[in-house]
Amino acid sequence: MITQLTECVFAIDVPLPGNPLRNLNSFLIKGENRNLLIDTGFNMPECHEAIMNGLSEIGVNINSTDIFLTHLHSDHVGLAPAIASPESKIFMSRVDFELFSRFTDPNYFKEVDDIFLSLGLSKEELMDNKSVNPAMIYLPSTSAEYETIEDGRIFDLGTCRLECILTPGHTPGHMCLYDPDNKILFSGDHVLFGISPNITSWINMTDSLGAYLDSLKKIRELDVERTFSSHRTIEGDLKKRVDELLAHHHERLNEAEKSVKQRKSATVYEIASDMTWSIRAKDWESFPVAQKWFAIGEAHSHLEYLKTREVLKSEIKDGLIYYMPA
Repeated sequence: MITQLTECVFAIDVPLPGNPLRNLNSFLIKGENRNLLIDTGFNMPECHEAIMNGLSEIGVNINSTDIFLTHLHSDHVGLAPAIASPESKIFMSRVDFELFSRFTDPNYFKEVDDIFLSLGLSKEELMDNKSVNPAMIYLPSTSAEYETIEDGRIFDLGTCRLECILTPGHTPGHMCLYDPDNKILFSGDHVLFGISPNITSWINMTDSLGAYLDSLKKIRELDVERTFSSHRTIEGDLKKRVDELLAHHHERLNEAEKSVKQRKSATVYEIASDMTWSIRAKDWESFPVAQKWFAIGEAHSHLEYLKTREVLKSEIKDGLIYYMPA
């Protein structure tokens, strides 16, 4: 399904079958000479069909279209090499590309696995997750050349000028695109309406939640009238949503701190089981393993935020990380 948002901006509804996110809002911006497609969907047939049909319905040719990837997650980058033409450029922030380029290295995911084992995930749960987690199984299947970009890069399409704004948190190198002349923000997964972006811990990033909260405050100061986000509801009020997200994470921090104080000493797995999650599962044990993996990562980012600010401390015992009051 195509939605025309402005004279030159179109939203392509890309389904994400079997995923709780449900869809990706991919945006096509028509330019005078070249177009820009923002994000692509998973590397799967349903996403490919939706993107290609959408471009055809809008009336643009992939040969005259470049691709901008807001961040490295597979629901955003998965199809980029498959749909790009030899004339297309694929853009990604340098920060995210440096991490993304490690995804083909088995040692990288071994390191990630070891971290999640130290957070309390069992070996059985870890193996189950590797077979179903979309973050791992729907990555690009073919290689491609990527052009890395920095904060402040300008894309001049003729119809609009877009500024790249680095907004670390959801990923280390997440980027939004800002059109100051038309007061439009393409927020990627930095700001979503109706659901909260997952903020997890990263190998190459300390205090990802702190970075995310700072990025929210930075983006709130922009002169924006329309904000287009990557999942579910396309458009909403930026400042109101930022305030809601800031309040949400402060509530989560209080929840995590309370769990630690009650337990005295606990693993991330145990603390995550105490926290409130918006998911259709009767209890922690019945969580789908992929969602449990994301929940543990998010709980970890909140605990590390509190540890960085000396509210909590941690120690390693028998290969597990335990958090306790400072």
